[in-house]
Amino acid sequence: MTGSGQLLAPSVVSDAAAAPAVGQTGAQLMAAFPARGVGLSWPSTCDDRSAVLARVLAAPFSLENPDSQRIRRTGVLAVLGWLADFPGGNWQQRWQASGAEAAADWRDLFFGEAAGRGRTAPGAPAPHLSIGLMVLICADVIRPGLDWLLRFAPARRALTNEMARTRDSKAFADLNQACLEGPIGLQAAQQALTRIAIIMAAKGGPVSAVRVGDCVELLATVTGTGLQTNTRSPLFYQLLRQFVWGEDAPAAIEMFSGNGQPTCEQLIDRYKIDCRPVRDVLVDYLRERQMAMDFSSLQRTAYLLGKLCQAPGLVEGLLDPFHRFDGG
Repeated sequence: MTGSGQLLAPSVVSDAAAAPAVGQTGAQLMAAFPARGVGLSWPSTCDDRSAVLARVLAAPFSLENPDSQRIRRTGVLAVLGWLADFPGGNWQQRWQASGAEAAADWRDLFFGEAAGRGRTAPGAPAPHLSIGLMVLICADVIRPGLDWLLRFAPARRALTNEMARTRDSKAFADLNQACLEGPIGLQAAQQALTRIAIIMAAKGGPVSAVRVGDCVELLATVTGTGLQTNTRSPLFYQLLRQFVWGEDAPAAIEMFSGNGQPTCEQLIDRYKIDCRPVRDVLVDYLRERQMAMDFSSLQRTAYLLGKLCQAPGLVEGLLDPFHRFDGG
C-alpha cells in the first residue's frame, strides 16, 4: 500500500522478463507466468498451540461481541485439538494427514474420530468447526488446496469478509469500491472478490502477493471441478491487473488458453481508424469495459465500434463540435 491509500502496483517482472509479446502461445505464457507453489512449512503454521491461540484470539482476529468471540474460541480449540492427534511437524502437515480434503465433509471425520476417543457424546452440539477452521485459514495457519476450497462451499462462507477484515482490509476496500464505481453487478463483484480470497487462502500473503499464474491455476481448477460456466468469469483477473500488476501482465486471462489474444489497442487498430483522437477514445472505452467483460464480448464490442467509425462522414461529424470550438 502507498501512503495515499492507493493499491500498490508492483511489477510482475519477477514472473516474466518483459511484457508479454503479442502472439505468444498459451503454453509460452504459462511458462513465463508460473503459479506460486505451496510448501509444507512456513512460520505461522509452525507455531505451537499456545502461540497460535494467542494470535488468533487477539486483534485483528478477535471480535468485540463476547458471545461471538466465545464461539470463535470454541471453534479454534476444537479444530486444533482434533488436528493435534495427527502426525506432522506443523499444522499444515497435520491437516493434510487428516484426510479432510478427500472427505465429502471433513466435519464428519471430526465427529467420528472424536466420538471414538470419547470426546463427544451422541447428539452433542457442533463445536463451531467451520468458524474455527476459517479463523485458522485467515491467520495462515492452514492453507487448504484450491480444489477443496472451490468444491466445499462451507469453507468459502464469510471467507472474503474475514480475509478483508484480518489480512488486507485496504486492498479489499479499494477493489470493492472499483466494483461499485464500475458497471459490475453485485453478484459478479462478490464472486470476483471471493476468487481473490480463495487464492490468498491457498497460497498465503496479501492481495499484492497474488500472481498472474495463481489466477490461471484457479480457473484451470474451476474447470477441473466441473463447476458451472458462469463461475469462470475473468473479472477477478481484470481487477488484479488494473490495481496490482499493471500492463506488464497479459491483457486477458483467456490468452493462456490459446495462441495469444490481442490487446484493446490491437482490437481497434484492425479497423484502421485514421483519426487518432477517435481511435484513442475507443481504446479507452474498451479498457474501461474490459474489467466487466469476457474476451468474446470485448471483441464483439470492438467490432461494432470499429465498423461504426468506418461509416462515411461519421468521424468528421464527431469532431465537428471540437473544430468549431477551436475556431477550425
